[in-house]
Amino acid sequence: MSLLILLLAPGIFAIYWIIRMQICLSRIRYLVDTYGLNRRKLKALKCKEVKNLRDKIDQLRAHNDADGLENLVRPYRS
Repeated sequence: MSLLILLLAPGIFAIYWIIRMQICLSRIRYLVDTYGLNRRKLKALKCKEVKNLRDKIDQLRAHNDADGLENLVRPYRS
């Protein structure tokens, strides 16, 4: 039984890593498509930073703060 776990552990870890990577790429794709941000500038960010950026954007959109939203996304535009 422990041999089976040792054989399956790398595969499970790889599936977990691929899913996390796809989630992060999906967040980047959403920001590029919706706000016209530069993909290269967003790829330089870590996944957690992309998540925080999207959360801040969503908060500003909820409060209808166009100036704050523009100031937030300006450094990431092409």
